[in-house]
Amino acid sequence: MNKLKYFFLKLFLFFVINKYILCKNVNSIGKVSPFIFIQAKLTELNVATPPYTVFNFATEVSSTQDIIEDHLKNKEKKAMRRFKQDLRNKREHSENILANLLSSSLQFFDLE
Repeated sequence: MNKLKYFFLKLFLFFVINKYILCKNVNSIGKVSPFIFIQAKLTELNVATPPYTVFNFATEVSSTQDIIEDHLKNKEKKAMRRFKQDLRNKREHSENILANLLSSSLQFFDLE
């Protein structure tokens, strides 16, 4: 039990020290970020820096809309192909029925 307490104490101190070092490095003045100019300009302009910009959102929405439209067009084309195929099958079937009816009626009237 003593070893377990000792382990958790060391783990807690490790996290506290790492957090202290991290905060110290972030707040240091000597550290120069490669994006400091952009950050300064954005803060001067009072512009928010969201992780997801409006431009990215708009382009993604438009591309998603294009994808959906393409998918719907493909489904519509597929449905039209099926409809035309069914229509062709029904026309052929009705032509066969009419041809059989006409031939049987001709045979019936030829016999008389």
